[in-house]
Parts: sequence; C-alpha cells; structure tokens
Amino acid sequence: MRREYPEPLIALLAFVLGIWLWDHYFGKSEGYAPGTEQVALLKIDRDLRLADAMEADPPWLKRFLGVGQPAVTQRESLGVLQKLANEKSISQYGLEAFAIIKSVNTGVSLPDILDNSLPEGKNSEFKERLKNFKNHKGSWWHIKMLELWTNNDLAKSDLLRSAERDGAALRIRAVIARSSVLLLEITGLFFIPVTLRFLKTGFSRKLGGYGGAWTLPLGLVFFFVATLAWIGFTMTLELGMDCLSDPHPLVGILLDSAARILPPLIALGLLFKRPTHAVRVMGLNQPIYTRAILGMFSLLMISDQILRWSFGSASGHDPGGGLSLGDSGLWGLVFALVSACLLAPLAEEILYRGVLFRSLWNRIGVLPAAVLSAAVFAVLHFYGGYGLLSVGIFGFACALLYAGTGSLTTVIVLHGLYNFSIKIPEWIVYHSPLG
Repeated sequence: MRREYPEPLIALLAFVLGIWLWDHYFGKSEGYAPGTEQVALLKIDRDLRLADAMEADPPWLKRFLGVGQPAVTQRESLGVLQKLANEKSISQYGLEAFAIIKSVNTGVSLPDILDNSLPEGKNSEFKERLKNFKNHKGSWWHIKMLELWTNNDLAKSDLLRSAERDGAALRIRAVIARSSVLLLEITGLFFIPVTLRFLKTGFSRKLGGYGGAWTLPLGLVFFFVATLAWIGFTMTLELGMDCLSDPHPLVGILLDSAARILPPLIALGLLFKRPTHAVRVMGLNQPIYTRAILGMFSLLMISDQILRWSFGSASGHDPGGGLSLGDSGLWGLVFALVSACLLAPLAEEILYRGVLFRSLWNRIGVLPAAVLSAAVFAVLHFYGGYGLLSVGIFGFACALLYAGTGSLTTVIVLHGLYNFSIKIPEWIVYHSPLG
C-alpha cells in the first residue's frame, strides 16, 4: 500500500491547520467563552470552602492538597474575578461574589452587606438564599453575606453548622482523592527501573513490515486529514449542542464520543485495508505491560510536580482552572469517564503515536520523532505555559514507551490512567454534590 502524495498537498493541509491554530492562539476574541464565569465561580466556591475547612491543618498537608490559607485563596479568587471583569465576561451575580469576597478579605465595608438589618425589599431574596444554602445549593459568599444580613442567632448557628459540615466533607474528599493518586505514584516508584529498560530498548529498536515502510508524506497527509476532521466534527458538535434546547446529558456524551472516535477511524481506514492489519501493525494486539505503565506514571507525576513548583498551576490563564461544566453531577462523572478516560486516550494515541510519531520515526529516528510529535500534541491541546510543557512531556513519554514496548495498547492504558488520576479527583472535589 505504498502511496505518494505531492508535497504541495501536504503544505496545503499544514497551512489550513496552521491558520486555525494561529487564530486560536493569537486571534482577537471578545471576552471568554460562554459558561466561563459559571465554572470559575464553581471553582472559587469550592476552593474557598476547602481553605476555610483546612485553616487549622498542618502546612505540609495543605501543600500536599494544593490548598492555601483563606486570605491567600480569597486574593487569588479576586484576581480571577477581576480577569472576568476586564474581559466583560462577568454578570451581576459574579460582581456580587467579587464584592463580598473583597469585603471579607480587606475589611472594606459595603453598605448593603454590613447593615445589621436586611435592606428593604431583600426579605424574600434572603429567605430564598438561606433555603438554598440549607439545601447545599448556596455558595461560600452567600454564607458570609447571610452572616452579616441576619440578626437571628439561631439562623446564624444553623448556617455555620451547615457550612462546617460541608467544609469537613470536602476536606475528607480532597484527602482521600489525592492520597489515592499518591499511593499509585509511590507504587510506581518500584517499577521505574523496568520502565527505563523498556525506554532503552526503544532507542535501538527498528521498525519492520508495513508500519516501517510507510513514508513520512503518507503519514502526514492522513494525520492532517484526521486532525482537520476532528476540528470539523468538534465545531459541528458545538453548533449542534447550541441549537438543542436543554438536551439530555446522554445526547452530549454520544455526540462527543462520535466526534472523538471518527477521526482515528478515518486515519486507520486510509492506512489499512483491513481492521486486522491495523490491530497488528499498530501493536494493539500486544500485551499490556503493567509494570512499565506504573513506572512511567510515577515518572510523569514527579515531573508534573517539578513543573508546578517551577511554573505554577495550570489555571493561570484560565479563570475556570481547566474545569468543565460538562463534568458536573453524576452524568458529568459518566461523561468524564467515557470521554477523558476512555475515548480520548484511544483516539489520541492512534493519531499522535500510532500515525504521527510512527511516520516521523520511519524518517528521522526515535528521539527527534518523539520530540516533534509531542510538540504537535501539546500545541493542539490549547493550554498555557505550564499546560503546554506538561502535555508535551506526557506526549514525549508516551512516544518513548510506545517505541520501547511496541504496544500501543500499553500506551493507551497509561494515557487512560493519567487522565483518570486528574479527572476523578477533580470531580470529587469540584463537581460532586455537597451534602
């Protein structure tokens, strides 16, 4: 199945993809995307609750969980809300949160908050907020507001007890979630020598058969076609979801699944005559090397921690801190498991490692191919500085592990485990219902 594609075709596909990337990174935009404020307020609320709940905990535990002092967390929250305000992406509700957090953090009085009695016309609003908070639907700034607005000591005590229970529950969730990931990371330390042996093997490994024979232009054309198809499917999905009126979460899961799985199927359909050929050549029929997965997972967690110490968290450029409203609630958990932990690893490993890295490997060798494919992988994930480096290192590690084991299934499982270690603790802390 040798095919030759003219270089102008490759240049055209790369140009189209480059224009889209340039527009995404450098194009002018009016404010943040719809829903950014909502997810930012969700994150701020849980961060503030967690900071209060852990105020008396030892510093090492707070560093372990990534939790700051209440005053520091309040200032960081104000910074996020200020970004939204600067981009004209904040609502009256967000401005209310900003005012209350600033009042708590700085002690600056706000007449409508610091009055000992409710302002005229606010009684029904107050009762509704109090009811919502007792049903675990209120927010951290509602707690502070209600503390100031009511003279009813009984209402205050009920309010504070409810807030303390929610904070204590959130603290336990955070400890359990982060400790589980740490335990997995520690387990992987014992298998780092095994992983390093696999990586050493990869540097001297030579590809044979059809997978080692296809040319770089062939692989690039199919990678570009599949990537542009993914862009088209994603844009169509977003447009379709906007047109639907309150769609069932299952509809969103099915549409997202189709958008993720169709591009790699296009690439495999163009590269191989039969599915069995793809399974064999890609290494999808090879064993899953569990010890290599655990060892590489541990190395990735260590490198990520070093990046965080050096460059800060991933949330610097994103008010929502990388969270998504689509992950909220039980359906959100299903969506995270299916999309991020199952289909994304499968689709991305086929395209970035199975097609792009392998095509580059045939032409320029393992190490340069791993670097270039990882760079493309990072750029197409659209993160800021920390995120680009983190995703790039992850893509580089996956490429080397694929070269060392010859098993794309092993790399898919590593990718799924890595995403699982991020998405599930994130869901437990930020998206699971309180109470």
